[in-house]
Amino acid sequence: MQWGRVWTVDNWERLLVGDLFNTGDMGGLLLTLIIGILSIICSTALGGVLGLMRASSNRLLTIAAMLYVQSFRNVPLLILVFWAYFLPPMFGLDISKFLSVLIALTLFTAAYITEIVFGGIKSIPAGHLDAARALGLGRVQTLAWIVLPQAFFNMIPALTGRYVVSMKNTSLAFLIGLADLTEIGKQIGSRLMTAPVEVYLTLLMIYFVVNRGVSLAMRTIEKRGRFNRLFLRV
Repeated sequence: MQWGRVWTVDNWERLLVGDLFNTGDMGGLLLTLIIGILSIICSTALGGVLGLMRASSNRLLTIAAMLYVQSFRNVPLLILVFWAYFLPPMFGLDISKFLSVLIALTLFTAAYITEIVFGGIKSIPAGHLDAARALGLGRVQTLAWIVLPQAFFNMIPALTGRYVVSMKNTSLAFLIGLADLTEIGKQIGSRLMTAPVEVYLTLLMIYFVVNRGVSLAMRTIEKRGRFNRLFLRV
């Protein structure tokens, strides 16, 4: 094993922040985390809106949300990454590799989150809605105060799995040459030539730590939600 050749200060610096301290070009784990977190935030916002549309009594909104889900859930993310990278220049739009990956990840993940949100809303017992109407709450008030708080904690297990998958999917960024963690690892492996096992085991460990952190963060939120429910704070 050649860990000494792989685990050098220079290699760890590149794996963690890319060439940020040399040329100012951010990359590695830092870039992966930024893409992953931004895609999670954007896809959750988009998926939340589409999930509400999917659960709406308005037929047009429901059909529009269903068409979106079917369109993006049934195509490979790899193809979306290439489309987001190669299609905009055909229309005179100059977007960065970073933005291309972010758009592809957001659109893809939002399709799954839409169904998670829809399922969470539908999981609320009808009796809760009847009680809200009996108290004189309007549709928006019922949604904001009764449905969504309960639905959110019902959605956490499914959201956790989707967020972990989204973080792992950032590794596809290397296919268009973005200097994410996987791309930096590939460059180090190509330069060393004789230490592929050590390089990719290092990447495996880093991705494991990151995704384990996401799971633990979501589990903490879930436990807090259960505690709040127990004492009627939510």
